[in-house]
Amino acid sequence: MTRDPHANALDDATIEQLVRDVAGSWTMPPVRLDAPSWRDRVRRPGARRLAVAGGWLGRFGQAATAAAALTVVGALIAVVLTHPPTEPGKSPQPSTGTTPGPTRGAQATPLPKILLAGDEPNPAVVVVRTERGDYARVDLATGSIDGPLTSKSSSSELRLQGGGTMVCLCVSESGSIGGMPTDNSVSLDRYDSRGKLTSSSPIQSFSGEPDPRDVGELIPDKPAHVLTNIGYSPDGRYGFVGWSVRAHPVWQSGIVVVDMRDGSVVSRLALPDASDGEGDARRVVTAPGVVGSIGSSSVAVARSWYEWTPAASLEPSYTFENDVFTAKLGDGTFSDLAPVRLASDCGATVNRAGALPEGGFWLACTQGGAELTIVRRLAADGSLLGDVRVNGGVGIDADPTALSDNGATLYVWDPSGATLTGVDLAKGTKTSGKGIAAAGDGPLSALGHWLAPTAAAKSFLRGALAISPDGSRIYAIGVKGGGSSHEMAGSTGVFVFDAASLEPAGVWQPTADYVSLAVSADGRFVYAAGLPGIDAAGERQLDQQASITVYDTTDGSVRLIAGRLGGDMLSFISSALN
Repeated sequence: MTRDPHANALDDATIEQLVRDVAGSWTMPPVRLDAPSWRDRVRRPGARRLAVAGGWLGRFGQAATAAAALTVVGALIAVVLTHPPTEPGKSPQPSTGTTPGPTRGAQATPLPKILLAGDEPNPAVVVVRTERGDYARVDLATGSIDGPLTSKSSSSELRLQGGGTMVCLCVSESGSIGGMPTDNSVSLDRYDSRGKLTSSSPIQSFSGEPDPRDVGELIPDKPAHVLTNIGYSPDGRYGFVGWSVRAHPVWQSGIVVVDMRDGSVVSRLALPDASDGEGDARRVVTAPGVVGSIGSSSVAVARSWYEWTPAASLEPSYTFENDVFTAKLGDGTFSDLAPVRLASDCGATVNRAGALPEGGFWLACTQGGAELTIVRRLAADGSLLGDVRVNGGVGIDADPTALSDNGATLYVWDPSGATLTGVDLAKGTKTSGKGIAAAGDGPLSALGHWLAPTAAAKSFLRGALAISPDGSRIYAIGVKGGGSSHEMAGSTGVFVFDAASLEPAGVWQPTADYVSLAVSADGRFVYAAGLPGIDAAGERQLDQQASITVYDTTDGSVRLIAGRLGGDMLSFISSALN
């Protein structure tokens, strides 16, 4: 501690060579192929599923980071191996790439509070959802953020109205057993254009109970007792409050229809009870929601559920399925509820539904987020017309779909493969277009990442696709891909496609690690929200706050950067900004 620090000093090149020599003689510890690795243990399926059921989850990567502290020596090796070697006296040269685009590649330095190139984009004030599930107003002209707005649960859903006013079907949680709330209260809250609460009207409260079989037991999954799911009709006239409560031995669920003009309850729909698990199995049934119109006066209603057994095991077996129903919906009133028998194995989550010619309908289901999308086509009599399967990126929790304005094409995005697929819903056929993907890491860099996983590995997107208002272009967030779900990190930019041909029209370089995308109502600007605490490549921790970058769609240039928007992840509440 007290010796001369300059005595027998080693230069950087010598240290690097020593560490590389150690790495060369190091062998990977044995891994049982029939058992989960530590990486799998920190991302159990139940935890991911519960996060979706709860409505919001922040940084999945923090758990992986905690488990990644193998040894100090391993960390030193990772630092050297992931640092690109340079010749003495030369600075690292930036990658030029072959992708056209006027914007510069990302630099591992914090973004400025505000950078404006030209006139302010419109809109210059946007409402975003924060990592904690609340909402905030971002003033892009000043690079400032104002929030939280509601101070309510992450299950709340806020919508913009004329003149910048806002309306929210907000959920307040209370009670706690086993670390999970037992009571949810829903209210209709109104805010002025500054975000000030102007009125609040109670709608209904829902109460669930813990499973009596588990009282005094340690259940690692921490199942919910009560869940809510908020949605709105396309015209904004009605709000849908889906609810699900445990009343052992069943889950009870339904939907309350709210008139958004005055907060009155128009109707209530009760769904059939579902088991909360038999024997040593436990089941959580999520709150239902209206997933799409399937005719002039009919809608599809879906609720998902997951089950695990043994209940108290650290390594249980999981099952994911869903229940889908059709119902008439006229003037806010449900009737003629009927189950869809061939929908349960479509996928873990039903994201969308729509009508087919001759009275049939389709469902868009996802399995493992962006990993697999199944478009199931059903005839008017409920028989199966066929499935269209679209594979995507492993380990990315996202809804990778977007529907064309005319309802004829479902677009499915593979964020890591930079592939856009268009599914012709009437014909059941698909076509694909490939964007220009970023170059992958070399083997030494990959080993370094294995030893020290990135601090905020990209495993989720909250708005991966945005369609221009005229339907001519599709914008999508690219994600840096790896060999497994744990090696995904960083953004490869904003990919631009021609909607008719699915041909790539360009790629815009990222200024941050993007998580959400939206387009202005006039189609002139694309807004990209960046993660805090990490650089655009997802490889270096830095003092970077959440950010929003605005691109000019005429040439892909950066019009504005707001780079100091706090430590919470931000995402847009809609892919279309008014």
